[in-house]
Amino acid sequence: MSFLEVFQYTRQDSIIHRLDPRAKLLMSIVSATISLLFLEIIPLLIVLGFLIPLLVAAKSLGRWLKSMKGLAVLLVFILVFNTLLSTAPNPVNHSISLTLRLVCLMTSFSIFFLTVHPDELSQALIQMRVPFEFAFAMSMAMRYVPTLGQEAYAIMDAQKARGVELDKGNLLKRIRNIIPIIVPLIIVSIRRALSIAESMESRGFGASKTRTYMDTLSFRKRDWGVVILSLLALLIVFYLRFFVTLPSWSLPF
Repeated sequence: MSFLEVFQYTRQDSIIHRLDPRAKLLMSIVSATISLLFLEIIPLLIVLGFLIPLLVAAKSLGRWLKSMKGLAVLLVFILVFNTLLSTAPNPVNHSISLTLRLVCLMTSFSIFFLTVHPDELSQALIQMRVPFEFAFAMSMAMRYVPTLGQEAYAIMDAQKARGVELDKGNLLKRIRNIIPIIVPLIIVSIRRALSIAESMESRGFGASKTRTYMDTLSFRKRDWGVVILSLLALLIVFYLRFFVTLPSWSLPF
């Protein structure tokens, strides 16, 4: 469950953390869109090479590496599965490209989630004219994902204490071993959701349509710079992708 840490906000004093959440959201959407435009190895490596310095600037590279380590099993599965079953002319290149695309997508949004506090996300959505109920739900989801990971670790430790061997056996046995984790995790999640619902109801959630907010977000010059550079990069990539004949990006496998 360590890959869930990519969605957990980390409090740091960095230039990325100080950006407006709306600017970071646009930057993440643009980088994810660029990742979806290509299915070749070299362009995706270029995108990843652009995103990693942003993680370094956000002082979150270690947490990102830990989450990628937790995602390694899925990445290997995608690589092997597509290599064996792909109908593409070069299945190895195709499989590596799909794996790199997933890494780029995860990295694009990890920059956002690792550097945006749930309260800032809620306020940013509200100022973008998103209904308060939806903004509150998004904020709660951001808070709950790390909690879900911690609950999963606690359940795994409890099952290991009872003699359940989660890390031994072949692939089929390991898949079966997930059941003693998933079932208690679902039950705990339902109980937590009911508890949150009762707490919200007891505090009169939704009773008043007029709301006031302690803090409001404001764009600064650096935020406008990020927005302009992100949109400019998207336009340039669109032009290169659809109006310019690019060389072959395949590797000789």
